[in-house]
Amino acid sequence: MKTLLLLLALAITARATEVRIEAVPEGGVQPQVAVDSTGATHLIYLKGDPKGCDVRYVRRAKGARDWSTPLSVNNEPKSAVALGTIRGAQIALGKAGSVHVAWNGTPKAGTVVSPLFYSRLETPSGRFAPQRNLLGATFGLDGGASVAANERGEVFILWHGKRNGDTGDETSRVVFMVKSTDNGATFAAPAVTNADFAGVCACCSLKVLSAPDGSLVTLYRAAREKSQRDMTLLTSANGGATFTHATLHPWSVSMCPMSSATLLPTTKGVRAAWETSGKIFSTLLTSPTTPPAAISADKAKHPSLAVNSRGETLVAWVIGTGWAKGGELEWTILDAAGQPTAQRGKSGGVPAWSYVAAYAEPSGDFVVLR
Repeated sequence: MKTLLLLLALAITARATEVRIEAVPEGGVQPQVAVDSTGATHLIYLKGDPKGCDVRYVRRAKGARDWSTPLSVNNEPKSAVALGTIRGAQIALGKAGSVHVAWNGTPKAGTVVSPLFYSRLETPSGRFAPQRNLLGATFGLDGGASVAANERGEVFILWHGKRNGDTGDETSRVVFMVKSTDNGATFAAPAVTNADFAGVCACCSLKVLSAPDGSLVTLYRAAREKSQRDMTLLTSANGGATFTHATLHPWSVSMCPMSSATLLPTTKGVRAAWETSGKIFSTLLTSPTTPPAAISADKAKHPSLAVNSRGETLVAWVIGTGWAKGGELEWTILDAAGQPTAQRGKSGGVPAWSYVAAYAEPSGDFVVLR
């Protein structure tokens, strides 16, 4: 009997990790997920006209298959943008599981200025607070903003744009940050994080993470020269007071690839994934001495990451998407040592203006939303 139980346990342990593909609720696009300390999954996505759509929020309890009734994050209808795929909403979980969302807003009629909107889920009411524009005196918001939060009640929103009075091109763009120390109730004025390293690819989004070690980590695509689009790492060890920068992966190209990047905390450090030359790359930021080998074929964009309880990492991305054009999703699983395994998959059905999001279930299996 003991032998039989041991064999059954080994068989369960040795089974291949499953990857389940799901459609985003309501036919939404540009999904973003975050999993809280209880195992619940929080999902945001865009719904409606790509030129003026709504940010929607749903929640799925640990181990459940059903999503909650959708809530609108934005109280001003049609005030989000899906065009270009890189301007959608971003989510972060903060103090006591609080939900924070930031997104590029729709320019008001007769203007070309895109606002930078933020809202948080209000615990007593169960609704999102009225959206606020945090752009301040900056302008030129294009590539999507990103939000990070932590249990200390700090909330950070980063984006790239131009300083007041700047008439230069993208080689003078900078990364801005606003910070809250009261869990999003108030924010300080925008501050420049890379004044000594200006130049940001105008139509590429960035990604920020408040890491478990207390550091603030940001990935963005630089454009210090028009022929250079290096993936760049911006790090602060003191809560955003000062920053250091490093080139993570060079790319010499004289165009904007309209790309995105992602960051994921793991027990071994922060894992990053990004696109260079139409391929997806991923590495732990603890020792990015040399760029890793590509883990995708060509025409790959918009990576997503998830890690399970066994230390396996799922990397998912889209293939063949473009302006107003849908495509396919592809994925692969990295083992606990970060090496690619034979587990790979592909599925169609990625809508126009969209990408995928992934998370791990308590069983260790993965879910990919498209």
